[in-house]
Amino acid sequence: MNKKIPLGIALAFTVFACVVSFAISAGIMERAYNGVLEGLPEKLDRYEIIDEIDDVINANYYGKSDSENLEQAMAQGYVSSLGEEENRYMSASRYKNYLSDRNGNITGIGIKYKKAKNSRIEITYVDRYSPAYEAGLRKGDLIIGFDGIMLDAENYAEMSEKLTSDKVSSLNLIYKRSETENTVNVRKGYEAKSVTTDVYENVGYIEITAFYPSTPSQVKEAVDRYTSSQLAAIIIDLRDNGSDNYDLAMETLDIFLPMTDSGRAAASVTDKNGKTVKTYTTTAGEVNIPVAVLISSDTKQAAELFACNLRDFGKALIFAESKSGGSALMQEIFELSRGDAVLLTTGKVLPYSGISFDGVGLEPDYTLEKRNSANSISKDNQFLYAFSVMTE
Repeated sequence: MNKKIPLGIALAFTVFACVVSFAISAGIMERAYNGVLEGLPEKLDRYEIIDEIDDVINANYYGKSDSENLEQAMAQGYVSSLGEEENRYMSASRYKNYLSDRNGNITGIGIKYKKAKNSRIEITYVDRYSPAYEAGLRKGDLIIGFDGIMLDAENYAEMSEKLTSDKVSSLNLIYKRSETENTVNVRKGYEAKSVTTDVYENVGYIEITAFYPSTPSQVKEAVDRYTSSQLAAIIIDLRDNGSDNYDLAMETLDIFLPMTDSGRAAASVTDKNGKTVKTYTTTAGEVNIPVAVLISSDTKQAAELFACNLRDFGKALIFAESKSGGSALMQEIFELSRGDAVLLTTGKVLPYSGISFDGVGLEPDYTLEKRNSANSISKDNQFLYAFSVMTE
């Protein structure tokens, strides 16, 4: 009679066999043997419930299980159990899209979103230069269906995948604003614009919505232009910038800051044990025009560090309606063997002052009124207040 070997035990002993097979010397074999046995009972216990569920499904499930979907769901569940939304598992196709998005070649429609009650998709951010914005979608709208099919608990995962999948070139979205339902067709894919510049009277304006490879050079070009024009001040707009690309943020920030003192980092990254694993420095060359920074509660991570360090170096004042998002965690990508990947939090970023803003946020130097819905800086109440302070 054949008896099924539990999945966890099979995996554990397969790993053990591989280690022994490739061991060259007796000493290596001994270390490998001890390494595999160490923690083996705990590993077997960890997989025991999966074995049990697998038995129940194979014996009783009416339908047919999809092994690929099962593997991806297990991988996603494992990473999600860490409890931070920044950590996530990405299939090979999603990982490809992620890399493309980080370079500014957006595969989606230009929104950020979260799962709301009743399996709705709540839009939390809309890129002003995206197809979503062109189609009339705004922050706070609820997506309730795709292509005539309404979202529910059973189809949410499959339907929401359409927002990032590169298999379709456009989407027919059903969304709700207040109590009104609307249907709109939104094309997918566009080249993101991270830097917008303008001049209002004698003050230069630079909006940075994300940090892409092209961002530092675009900001440098604007700063050089404003400097040569002898403008009175520069206002940098980081509202809603939640970029996680600290490297590019620090490269952009270096345009404004002097060289750091020897032995002192402009910013650093510490691991879970408090050990410094990465440092950032700045080079000679700085901007000596007064600078103001506009932030919001959605200003997070790399953008928060950017604003914080400008103030820590004595180069800027911060203007905001409330504190910033308070997220100073750094994520790294780990590519897996089949082309998929895991995005994991690996450290905490400390600004020049050494005082973390993680979980706290940045307190503004000037508190602003609630932002209006103006589509130009000449009517933007928060910009105009910062302008009045910087030119008084």
